[in-house]
Amino acid sequence: MFVFFEVLLMASYVLLTLEGTDDQIRSGTTYVVLNVVESMVLVTAVALVFAATGTLNMAELPERLAALPDGVRLGLNLLLLIAFGLKAAVFPLFSWLPDSYPAAPSPVSAVFAGLLTKIGVYAIVRTQTLLFPETNRTLLLVIAGLTMVVGVLGAIAQADMKRILSFHIVSQIGYMVMGVALGGTAAIAATIFFMLHQIPVKTSLFLVEGIVERETGSSTLDRLSGLAHRSGPSQLCS
Repeated sequence: MFVFFEVLLMASYVLLTLEGTDDQIRSGTTYVVLNVVESMVLVTAVALVFAATGTLNMAELPERLAALPDGVRLGLNLLLLIAFGLKAAVFPLFSWLPDSYPAAPSPVSAVFAGLLTKIGVYAIVRTQTLLFPETNRTLLLVIAGLTMVVGVLGAIAQADMKRILSFHIVSQIGYMVMGVALGGTAAIAATIFFMLHQIPVKTSLFLVEGIVERETGSSTLDRLSGLAHRSGPSQLCS
């Protein structure tokens, strides 16, 4: 899993800075620095899990982790939550996302919106349900609620379509984390369904934003007033 995260980091940085503009380089640098920190936390967590249990086999870890002292198990869980929470962009580790996604070209933002944060959510689902069941439920509920609220309020405060959609991604991640926090078969199934649903939906929204920006030269809401009227029925249907 760690190797996969590193390959994803390098590939996403290249895509983020594809056009080489100043905004892309700045956002890409922030993105890389934060993801390097995430990788360091993840490596540390994996190393500590191995040191404490003697294995990294997902089939053996639940039993061995359950035999550890509560404090050790809690510390390992928190380290993994920090690592995967940064990748998923949960509160308070979400600030990189609204800065990085709007700077990328729209097709790249569409790919990022559909995939990157969902990988972090998937990792949280796997670790919390398999390795640390019934652990940190209250903390996860608080994180989920704050992620939803901050994402929505951030979206309301924006005037650029990409930034609105980026904050909306943060909000939706909160819904997914809440499903993990609630636990149970129904909640986890709902989380997985919603996560799979968000992949094509968020990708489509960013692609629509790209079409609007290409046609009008802007993605700022103040400059898009009357877009449907200006385009006309014939252009909208073509």
